[in-house]
Amino acid sequence: MSALPPLPPNVEELAAPQLLGGVWNWCLYGVLAVQTYVYSYNFSKDSRRVKCLVYGVFFLETLQTALSGADLYYWFASGFGKLDHLASPYLTFFDVPIIGSVVSLTVQFFFVYRIWVLSEKKSWWLCFLIVLCSVVSSIGAFTGGTLTHVRGRFVTGRILKMLALTWLVGNTVSDILIATAMLTQRKSRVGSFRNHALVSIVRLTIESNIATTTVSVASLLMVALYPDKNCTSVLGKIYSNTLLVSLNNRILIREKTASEGAIHSPVSTFPSTTSRSEATTDIILMDMQKPLQTLKVHPLGKHNISERIINIA
Repeated sequence: MSALPPLPPNVEELAAPQLLGGVWNWCLYGVLAVQTYVYSYNFSKDSRRVKCLVYGVFFLETLQTALSGADLYYWFASGFGKLDHLASPYLTFFDVPIIGSVVSLTVQFFFVYRIWVLSEKKSWWLCFLIVLCSVVSSIGAFTGGTLTHVRGRFVTGRILKMLALTWLVGNTVSDILIATAMLTQRKSRVGSFRNHALVSIVRLTIESNIATTTVSVASLLMVALYPDKNCTSVLGKIYSNTLLVSLNNRILIREKTASEGAIHSPVSTFPSTTSRSEATTDIILMDMQKPLQTLKVHPLGKHNISERIINIA
């Protein structure tokens, strides 16, 4: 058997990002699995479209995790000591940019719909801009992943580097716009509703998108500085966990609402002839048997925006 060629002295610069990225990817999948279980246990009566969103994202991330395991086996087991294996993307062209972009696009569309509802359709131009950035980002990821597979190397060459930067810059811009839009809505509307659920949802959305923005910027810098390294394997898991955190946050909202009791409108909003039973229609109630799905809303619809936001939380 012929001896393997000696490895270069800086081989750890190529192997470390792939190994650490794979390990963190599996760790975040464990967090996602727990969050998905928590969701299925507490929100079994959610609408079918929300369930399809959650379980669809979980399926994609399960597939991505399995493929990343095959990548690690190819690089560090069957290809142990072989530099050509270590330099090859193997299945990474599909499980990182393509699946990752599908997950990020789905989660960003979820937040766009939230902005659309919260702004009462007034921020349509901002929603359109976020969707445009997200779609351009996904196109860059799909194209870059395909070319990476064709060339058989990680991001090398000017075209592949530009496509990778398009993917990551688009994600970053979309996340910044989402956080900015939610911050604006918080200042302009949350104070008027004075609703704990709405405040919590908006605050968590801002915090979640700051987290995804931070990871996107870090990945962008890594690709810009080290284009031949696999530095983006955990990006999809960050977005999928953000989605589940946002949905499972309704558990805390429910507990807070239960401890504080129903929220009453000022007495002056009721005519003097209104009976006690009729007045209860102005109280926002949350049915604990149907988590955050059944709300009794003011007849004039002043709190419809809160109801819709909670139902898509």
